Amino acid sequence: MKKSSILKASTAPLALGLMLAASPAVVAAQEADEEGAQAEVITPIVVTGSRIARPNLEGSSPITVVGSEQIELTGTVTLETLLNDLPQVIPGNNRSSNNSGGEAFATLDLRGLGPNRNLILVDGERLAASSTTGTVDISQIPNALIERIEVVTGGATAVYGSDAISGVINFVLKDDFEGVSLSGQANIAEEGVGFNHNIQGIFGGNFDDGRGNLTVSASYFDRDSVSQGRFDYSRVSAGLGLVNGVLSVIDDPINDLGAGDSILFSGGSGTNPYGTVVNDGTNPFRNLNTISPNFASFDNDCNPATANTTVTGGSISFTDAGTIRPNSTGGFCAIPVNGSRRFNFAPLNSLAIAFDRFNFASTGSYEFSENTSAKIYASYTRTESTAELAPTPAAGGTGFTIGVDSPLIPDDLAAALASRTFFTPSMSSVRFGSQAACEDTDGDDVADRACTEQSGANDPFSFNRRFFETGPRIATTESEAFQIRSIVEHRLTDNLTASFVASFGRSELDQRGQGNINRTAVEQGLADCINADGVRNGAGILPGCVAVDIFGINTLTPDMVNFVQTDTFDTDTFEQIRVAANVAGSLFDLPAGPLGIAVGAEYRKDTGESVPDDAKRRGEIIGFNQANPLSGVIDVREVYGEVRIPVLGGDAGIVDSLVLEAGARYSDYNLIGGLFNWKVGVELAPVNWLRFRAAYNKAARAPSVFELFQNGDQGFPSYTDPCNAINAGRDDAFCVAQGVPASALPTFAQANSQVQAFAFGNPNLSEENAETYTIGGVLTPDFFPLGRLSLTVDYYNIEINDLNAAQGAQFFINDCFNNQTVDSCNRITRDTSGQIVRVNTTRVNSANALKTSGIDAGLNWSIPIDEIFGSGNGRITIDELFTWVDSYSIGGTEFVDTADAGLGGITSEFASTLTVGYQNEGFTGQVRWVYKSGGEQGGNLFGTDDQTGFITPRVPDLNSVDLSLRYNFGGNFSLTGIVHNVFNELPPQTAVGIFEQANSNVSFYNPLLLGRNFTVQAQVRF
Repeated sequence: MKKSSILKASTAPLALGLMLAASPAVVAAQEADEEGAQAEVITPIVVTGSRIARPNLEGSSPITVVGSEQIELTGTVTLETLLNDLPQVIPGNNRSSNNSGGEAFATLDLRGLGPNRNLILVDGERLAASSTTGTVDISQIPNALIERIEVVTGGATAVYGSDAISGVINFVLKDDFEGVSLSGQANIAEEGVGFNHNIQGIFGGNFDDGRGNLTVSASYFDRDSVSQGRFDYSRVSAGLGLVNGVLSVIDDPINDLGAGDSILFSGGSGTNPYGTVVNDGTNPFRNLNTISPNFASFDNDCNPATANTTVTGGSISFTDAGTIRPNSTGGFCAIPVNGSRRFNFAPLNSLAIAFDRFNFASTGSYEFSENTSAKIYASYTRTESTAELAPTPAAGGTGFTIGVDSPLIPDDLAAALASRTFFTPSMSSVRFGSQAACEDTDGDDVADRACTEQSGANDPFSFNRRFFETGPRIATTESEAFQIRSIVEHRLTDNLTASFVASFGRSELDQRGQGNINRTAVEQGLADCINADGVRNGAGILPGCVAVDIFGINTLTPDMVNFVQTDTFDTDTFEQIRVAANVAGSLFDLPAGPLGIAVGAEYRKDTGESVPDDAKRRGEIIGFNQANPLSGVIDVREVYGEVRIPVLGGDAGIVDSLVLEAGARYSDYNLIGGLFNWKVGVELAPVNWLRFRAAYNKAARAPSVFELFQNGDQGFPSYTDPCNAINAGRDDAFCVAQGVPASALPTFAQANSQVQAFAFGNPNLSEENAETYTIGGVLTPDFFPLGRLSLTVDYYNIEINDLNAAQGAQFFINDCFNNQTVDSCNRITRDTSGQIVRVNTTRVNSANALKTSGIDAGLNWSIPIDEIFGSGNGRITIDELFTWVDSYSIGGTEFVDTADAGLGGITSEFASTLTVGYQNEGFTGQVRWVYKSGGEQGGNLFGTDDQTGFITPRVPDLNSVDLSLRYNFGGNFSLTGIVHNVFNELPPQTAVGIFEQANSNVSFYNPLLLGRNFTVQAQVRF
């Protein structure tokens, strides 16, 4: 029995299937072969971007299609790997996201507008989010069942509801599979690292004389972790320096630097496992060379070409034997090698995170009668990912203040502490570190008042240390996601069909943090387990307390480690209930074709909760981030309508086709009230081989549970201090007013690349509003002399106002120092040495609009071999996707062709994916070239070349070439070999990469992360 319902036809249109079968590559143009279609009965299909069925694959919004064959030929087992290569997609979380913040799962980001501003669909229906942020973990989508992926860029809120500002990504699944398909693949880098493998199976068949179909898939994927210490580019947590006047990454100062070269920005971390007694500039150490011979003659710059020096003061560290020594961090010691007391954290950090996934999914359909059918989709996914960071650092705001009466203080350190003195003027308590600074009040080098020297020996001291003995910080995230959806479709008339949709999705993320340090335990151990009343192990002292010796490396015994180390357990859950009713079809025929409509109503309820470990909630944990519980419920009731009006075409003549489209959706939210979104579109085909299209969308995004209710979570984002001496445009007076000691200004540099930040939501947020429009054309000349050619060109323009932007630590730091905004300055806390130790962040509806515009172009050229040579089998295909980003600005600041650190940090001006393939009955081969332009990195972090006086090079372009070869043996067995990154490129070291991970922009250079690697894939069908 032939199935003819819209439900079935929309998932496997014949024209699209033929086109995808003809080409192994990404399809840029969606124009079917019109002449071939004339021989077939044209069944209306539903194209992503509308709920109205239409007679062809074209709509008023441009669509990019990726077929299942391309997924197989690229060896794709994690979907973000393939889709991040599309020119219009900016890399989101992926295998290199070891410490990037945000989600602990894979995401997609259209146009760089954020993964929460594009909507993920499965078979045209919304997929429940995976966390309180409203973002979807795409690893739960069953690769084995994917028929094709349709990407629509531009607002689609009127059709699908909130979140579809930048567009939608629709994963269309197989729902009529018959037979069994089993496949397995393995991948490993040429360096012998990063091994991963995947096995999967699909089982399906029809039943009840073809009235029903049930398809089931199961897959398992496992990926090993790779350490940053495995590759030269990432082995040392590098710094920045000037080499012949060019800003350069420095990881080996002895060989990298020549005469006249210098280090501008320290590498590694200022918090080492030996411990650092911080020198207080207002009560400094004195005459240390008389206390320890290690200070009398010491290689304090880590440069074998210079002589040892006598060190009289400064911060103190420890030798391997536990005696005090200079805390060598200047000169070549600014890079964490060759005896530096800066810490090289790179070898203990993951370059690629470990990941495993089990997925089970099923699709089913059944026709109860000619008029009534049903469809069901269900999936269960379990994943586990493991991120590793260097052992817990305690410094600045997370360091310790220790009294001089601690019995654990070594004798030589006690003598050094006793050397501290300070100067004060008469009748004043203000302290100065030197007599001259105290006596000279106006800076003219003439004493203006008398000062006296006093002892500061009894003052407590600041102590920083990395808890090396407890091992690396390990975050293991286990997630379980369950999705179920049912659709019942009933044909009301020959031209109208009603559908009823009900779905439920639940995701739970459980995160275990290991290697955490309990601050309360350390502080009690440092006090020898004596409480405020002077009683050892008295009231308030934790059970099992032992004295904790942190003065030196490897001083913690197993008992001490057991006491101070603690594991944490956090749980995030998110549920969505959704019900919808739709009526779609045509009301009546116009001269140019049927008048199409779609109307419907929808209800959604989102419930999110985040429950952190009690110790984290109390702020006792130094290792991972402090967090507070949050929970919230958002529900929305919506009605929508669409209309498609064929104005000209068919028997009406004049032009081949003129179609108008319009749609509107009203949404009533329980927290933000009513939203009204709408769209209009037009398609004009003067002739059958040339089509113009344009669409305008008024779109919106409601704030998520997380944005509304976040409750002061701790993070350690990368940051740049505007008061660094490297900043040529620094306002010295303002830096002093904000807490940087004037005496430190000439050489001031932030001690760490990360800062402690506490993020809060805002229950008063309103929706984001966006206006998007696209205009373009499709050329499919039937008179082209060689093969079939299609070209698409589309201009896009997106503007988002009232942006619920992530107002991170750097935002408030910049706003304070660039605009001297009082509220932003009040969010920043500095310690006595001027280091930023805390920033409180929040969310607002920003007055700064986010705008982006550009041009997408696509080419699809399929050439039969016999048309070239007069005979022969098979065909050559050339597919090109190209994007030019004309503008990407926030608040008027342009970011195109610039580079910054973190996810989405590089805004490429040009991006391209070119695939050239050959296919015959038994063999398929293709070469795939992914190109994305780099960007200028100087202006965002260091100032322009004119301001700095040195040259800051660009972040280099990304070029990645893959080769795929597949042979079919008798139609039932195929073997595929893939060489990824054929030319064995590795990510280049970049200046902004110092503030990301692994000395490079690893999210941008993800295809090159492990160098050349190989995949072998086998598939059997029966």
